[in-house]
Amino acid sequence: MEIPIIILNWNGLKDTEACLDALLRQTIQNFKIYLVDNGSADESPEKLKKNYGANPKINLILNQENLGFTGGNNEVLLKYILPNPAYEYVVLLNNDTVPTESWLEHLVQSAKTNQAAVVSSKMIDFFEPEKMDNAGHMMLNTGEVLPIGHGEPVGKYTEGFENMGACAGAALYSVDMLKDIGIFDEHFNTGYEDAELGVRAVITGYKCWYEPTAIVYHKMGQSIKKIFNYEYSLTIQKHIWYTFFKLMPLRVILITVPFLLFKYIALFTINILFNRPKYLKILFQALKESLWDEFDITLQARKLFYNKKQIFLFPLLRKQKFFLWVDIIRFYKYFILNRHSALDVYGKVEKI
Repeated sequence: MEIPIIILNWNGLKDTEACLDALLRQTIQNFKIYLVDNGSADESPEKLKKNYGANPKINLILNQENLGFTGGNNEVLLKYILPNPAYEYVVLLNNDTVPTESWLEHLVQSAKTNQAAVVSSKMIDFFEPEKMDNAGHMMLNTGEVLPIGHGEPVGKYTEGFENMGACAGAALYSVDMLKDIGIFDEHFNTGYEDAELGVRAVITGYKCWYEPTAIVYHKMGQSIKKIFNYEYSLTIQKHIWYTFFKLMPLRVILITVPFLLFKYIALFTINILFNRPKYLKILFQALKESLWDEFDITLQARKLFYNKKQIFLFPLLRKQKFFLWVDIIRFYKYFILNRHSALDVYGKVEKI
């Protein structure tokens, strides 16, 4: 069984070369790499073609423009992966990662052993290897999808468990699942697309699993850092609302309303007290655009989803975490400890 692995490169030649070198040393070699240059403006296209174009294990695809994370992966999934009946799984790997030699073997074994349709890697901070990047996603009962374990000791995450989906920076997906529930939502470009797909998998009855033996070292969003700004922060906040109202059953939405009111009143108050006008603007503008200006787009996506799929309410409710304790911890870390930063949904600390 050949395993397809998709890697996107965008102006990140050195990172991509390090990733490929590690990948080509895997303990199992029955894989095919779909290496996509996503419209890079640096020397990447020429160098990748020269160094890897003749490698039989690599299918090099040169896009003329940057299709983003969603578009770049979806193009490969639609053209090469889903139509191929020989493919049982597909693996996505960020170019700014360095997988250990047994990473792929453990990822595939875990999918079979745990009967999981989505498998998360143990992603470790490349620069501080005693700390976790993430162990997949969790979902708060106020709708946000957050990374599990970011910044915590790696020793805390030695056992597997069910989660709410994987960080697509190092993840395995069942091809049959993707054929059933769809691939990444094209509403997204770069950011939160994997969070939405994980929630969609859980509420349609698929199992998501964190595998602690599938270890990969992550350089913490090298590509995201190139585009992180006010607009990106605003977009992520809007994506949280879009995902919530697209996927959540009506009963869950109604139950959640009091918690949302409490949380956002608290957020506005805290950001006023701590004099964070940029974050206040992001919160307000995201609410306005998501719940008023663009709400018809969300409703259309919701109607399309609910017309096609059966929803399993219990797995969703069972896996959601109560927001208050999680947010108190976040408040303590990023306000009381005076780090003057905001934690985005993928667990990367960025200035805003």
